[in-house]
Amino acid sequence: MHWFAETRDDYCPRWFEAMAQAFPERWRAMDGQAPSAVLLKREPTPDRVAIIISGGGSNGPFIPGFVGEGMADAAVVGPPYTAPSAYALYEAGKALGKEKGVLLLYNNFMGDYLNNDMAAELLRLDGYDVEQVLCYDDMGLAIGEPRENRGGRIGIAYAIKICAEAARQGKSLKAVADLARKAMERTSTLCVTVEPEKDRVTYGTGFSDEPGFQILEGASVASTAEETIRLLIEDVRPRAGERVYMLVNRMRMTSYSDSFVMAGCLQAALEKRAPLAQMRVGGYMQVMDRYGYTVTLLCADDELASWLEGTICGDGFLM
Repeated sequence: MHWFAETRDDYCPRWFEAMAQAFPERWRAMDGQAPSAVLLKREPTPDRVAIIISGGGSNGPFIPGFVGEGMADAAVVGPPYTAPSAYALYEAGKALGKEKGVLLLYNNFMGDYLNNDMAAELLRLDGYDVEQVLCYDDMGLAIGEPRENRGGRIGIAYAIKICAEAARQGKSLKAVADLARKAMERTSTLCVTVEPEKDRVTYGTGFSDEPGFQILEGASVASTAEETIRLLIEDVRPRAGERVYMLVNRMRMTSYSDSFVMAGCLQAALEKRAPLAQMRVGGYMQVMDRYGYTVTLLCADDELASWLEGTICGDGFLM
């Protein structure tokens, strides 16, 4: 029996309660949402658009680690690897979005879509203004199909930061949602899994460990970085005047030091092709027991860059 099996039904509420106990200056937990759970930022800001992010409860810091000043107002999760309930999303929306409306921001997976869509319908029936934005940055999925058919990965982190800053500066619900959609159109993430003992690299491994679209043997750190950037640039195609923001996320089996060595190689490869505005490196989405990385590029015009450059750092994991 799994060690936590007996607590599965209240695992997420207990998780969020302990987060709020550990960092009471940053977070508070909402009661009564088991088996889903809701984490709120400590100080509510009812004069702003409420940004609610959601997904399956995994190994973090994504999703709840992205809640706080300068980030999302709330995170709603379901039990491990399960979409959050529509009712928990609805309750979070009611708690936060009465004055300025609610933005539901989530990755493009069927369970997340269905439950967010139901929550949005319930909130609208109660008179709340609601916008939904699906994030679809994973270039390894739905190859050859329209971009919006892709699943989401960690590109949502940039959407969160952009939306939070726009909301802080008083933008309307529609304006904040439109910025998130614009960012998604210019964001691409590639998952790179590595078998170091075999010098073998797989590009495009799926969120649930689906097979990648390309395997290369005899790879080095430098050659892997070059190929990763080549594939991402080919996908997102930076335009004249855009600046590139890069997020390097290490998987669970990748060491802290290795991630920075890879990041240095990625930066060198990128700067041959496009101007780099900012790079961040960390363990932002630890959902795969593999050695490797996800690498995200956001190509930002002056408008998108202005929202990122003005963000509040706060206690956030991202910026």
